[in-house]
Amino acid sequence: MINKNHIAKTLAILVITVFLGLILFSGCTDEKQVVKTVIEVQHDTIFVSIIAVDAINASLDSVTQGLPITLTVQITKGSQAGDVTVSWFATGGHFDSETGDTVTWTAPDDPGVYMITAHATDGQYIGIGSRMVGVGMYAPTVTPYYLGAESCAGCHDGGAGGNQYPEWIGTAHAHAWETLQNSGHPAVYCEPCHAVGWGFNLLDSSFVSNAGDGGYDEAPIAKYVDVQCEACHGPGSDHATSLSADDIQIDWDVMVCGKCHEGTHHPYLTEWLQSPHNFPGDAHASASCTGCHEGVAGGQRLSGESNIPLNVYYGGGGGQAITTRPDTSVFPYEGVVCQTCHDPHDGTNPGQLRTVEDIVLIEEGGVNPIITAGGTGKLCMQCHHARHGPEEHIPEGDSRFGPHHSPQADMIAAETGYEGVAPAGFNWAGPSHLLVQNSCKTCHLNMIEFPGPSGSAVTGHTFYPTPEACVNCHGEINDFTDIPAAGDFDGNGIVEGLQIEVEGLMDLLRDAIVASGLDTTVEGFVGAIGDTAYSTLEQREAGWNWVFVDEDQSHGIHNPDYAVQLLQQSILYINGSLPPNAAIVKNDNEVASNW
Repeated sequence: MINKNHIAKTLAILVITVFLGLILFSGCTDEKQVVKTVIEVQHDTIFVSIIAVDAINASLDSVTQGLPITLTVQITKGSQAGDVTVSWFATGGHFDSETGDTVTWTAPDDPGVYMITAHATDGQYIGIGSRMVGVGMYAPTVTPYYLGAESCAGCHDGGAGGNQYPEWIGTAHAHAWETLQNSGHPAVYCEPCHAVGWGFNLLDSSFVSNAGDGGYDEAPIAKYVDVQCEACHGPGSDHATSLSADDIQIDWDVMVCGKCHEGTHHPYLTEWLQSPHNFPGDAHASASCTGCHEGVAGGQRLSGESNIPLNVYYGGGGGQAITTRPDTSVFPYEGVVCQTCHDPHDGTNPGQLRTVEDIVLIEEGGVNPIITAGGTGKLCMQCHHARHGPEEHIPEGDSRFGPHHSPQADMIAAETGYEGVAPAGFNWAGPSHLLVQNSCKTCHLNMIEFPGPSGSAVTGHTFYPTPEACVNCHGEINDFTDIPAAGDFDGNGIVEGLQIEVEGLMDLLRDAIVASGLDTTVEGFVGAIGDTAYSTLEQREAGWNWVFVDEDQSHGIHNPDYAVQLLQQSILYINGSLPPNAAIVKNDNEVASNW
């Protein structure tokens, strides 16, 4: 027999339980909240079933104003429930259909967080579920999460946090999304490098989407497009709260840039890995050298963030040390990486170069020559200059005799050779390839657009010159030795390529200095020249020019007339004559008749 009082109590408890459950469920605003309310009560012959909306799944967690998303309901029902109909409601926007398990909802024009609600009923019982959808915004579920560049501007807009945001606005990074859309071939797989939100897997060089931290991968809205602050520094919510540098990524590793600046369309990373700038294991730890021989300190020096003034001579004998370089336990020694030469935040200079300031060379005769020409190539000259001059080394010698390695800026500007080997009034050549537009960059970073010569673009970031770069001036050549000299400079009876002629002159000068009595048995040729125990003043004077041309490494290409003049006048200074057939360069761009 059925106890009616017992049944009444059971039903009352059931109704109260369901009512409270529905109130709690519909009032929850946590994103992706899943509440399951299925209650089965059995007492004798009474069976009650309640329908539950487990979840509302959305094709996107947030959406740009006016765009559609797809919504699907997930339902659980008891065995006694009938056929269920789902009705949809929203606090804004509109549906393509107000019923159905799957519908399309078009977001309203106003940004905000909107509640989507689904009612599932069989006519007797009902289940209600809801979820929040961001329109023009995103409600993340994990920390740290992406904020967008506007959030960074609050501190980094010229105040105590720095001026990075307004400087970034002028960079190509700030327009990367527009560049992609206007490329004629925008694709989904391009988005990780043109927007914010993806992580990077170093093991297989793939981009990954980290669920719940926002960004364009989860919230394809305007606030996350372009290469913003967080594309390089990572999601910034924790940093925005703590204002601690420990809560943001600051890294000089080449992969910060290399993860995107790579591939057949722009293989910057591939080429840099083959370049002489890639020497992280050999980064120079000496305080007086790190400004050029180590990427972190070099980037700081070029940005004026260290106490080594831009462009001036430093190192051996009175140079200043870098005192502001971060602790190596925080920032390990790096090679000359992307961030060394390029400022991620500032587009003032072409290519976001850190500086194209004029170059102050080593003092000669009480005057510091200044290089004002050269365009973007002046960035290279910040490190590639002599640092030591003949007035410093010739009188008393030096254990590291000659200009510092790679004095290309001095050679290209026709400076820092020892000109005392020529008669007074000699007409020394002036700059040569310095006057080519952008000088160093034009020849050493010759860029070829995709598909390039072998199915890949060429970025020039191996920094090795290519014969293709010479075509505009010298016509088609296969090798640099194909560029002919203006005469038979070494007097061997054959007019050969310029580099071969210069090598011939170097051999003649070396032989002349040794024949004049230089003792090379103990220290070798250069060591003996720099040691007053083995060399005479005249040998050091001529020897300086040999070392200068040798360290320049271009075999005359950087400044043909000046290199030839230094070698020829040094041979004449030591020997008194050149080979009978030698054509001598007496004036700038003028080759005299045979000697």
